[in-house]
Amino acid sequence: MDSPWTQIPEVAGATAESKMVKMDDGWSIRVMRWVPENDSGSTPLVMIPGWNSVYEGWQDIVEKWASKRRVTYIETREKGSAVSIGRPRKSDLSIHRSVEDLKTVIAEFPEISSGNDWFASSLGATIILEALAESAFEPRSVALLAPNTSFDFPLWSRLLIMMPSFVYPPLVRLAIVYLDFKLKEEGQRIRYRRTLLASNVKRLRLSALSNGAYKMEEGVSSVDDRIALITAKSDSLHAAGAIDFLTEHLPNSQCIEVPSNQFAHNAEIIPILEAFQDGS
Repeated sequence: MDSPWTQIPEVAGATAESKMVKMDDGWSIRVMRWVPENDSGSTPLVMIPGWNSVYEGWQDIVEKWASKRRVTYIETREKGSAVSIGRPRKSDLSIHRSVEDLKTVIAEFPEISSGNDWFASSLGATIILEALAESAFEPRSVALLAPNTSFDFPLWSRLLIMMPSFVYPPLVRLAIVYLDFKLKEEGQRIRYRRTLLASNVKRLRLSALSNGAYKMEEGVSSVDDRIALITAKSDSLHAAGAIDFLTEHLPNSQCIEVPSNQFAHNAEIIPILEAFQDGS
């Protein structure tokens, strides 16, 4: 079976392509794109998945959308698809660095710089908000699932993060056991299990070390784009306080509650997102 970080997923009715976009520090990140054979004229979509998310977790949505609208799917540095030069450092995996990466991707594909709909989850959502605060692009709309305003890892996981990388592979299994206990949604448990098994654990550790010090500032209050904040009561992994903070600080935002985090990864959410994107 192909690695989730190297295969180019085919979508019926669309042409797929994958490109490694090189950054100014030598890293490269993967950008996948689908162009529909019969374009419906819908506004193109840009997706940034969450921390270490594999494509499989978003496949249902991509396949539904890519058959009728252009989709650009951006993978961030902690994912196994990224290519690094030399030994990665904690600073290579920071939120700031990911924002700079996004700017480089936008320069590579200038057609996504304005007028597109954007959809992102967790880490990807955080990157988008920080980029919008810097006026990096001009979206038509932005939908954010479980965005993070900080990364408050459990105490036990902070101790694990500080351990050397060579002890991580066996601890992945322990993390899976913890998530099986912590998460209420079966679909979410399965998704995280697959994600962890496919992870580059050294990068995840550096990313966690870097993100642990991150806290979103009130500067995001300058973002006046139309933003949907998508949340699910049953999602026990992402902090509800983030939605409260963003609702207060984003003047043109609205909260959309869905039945579950897994629901937001399925094509069932598309009519809800399209109604928001079209301003209905």
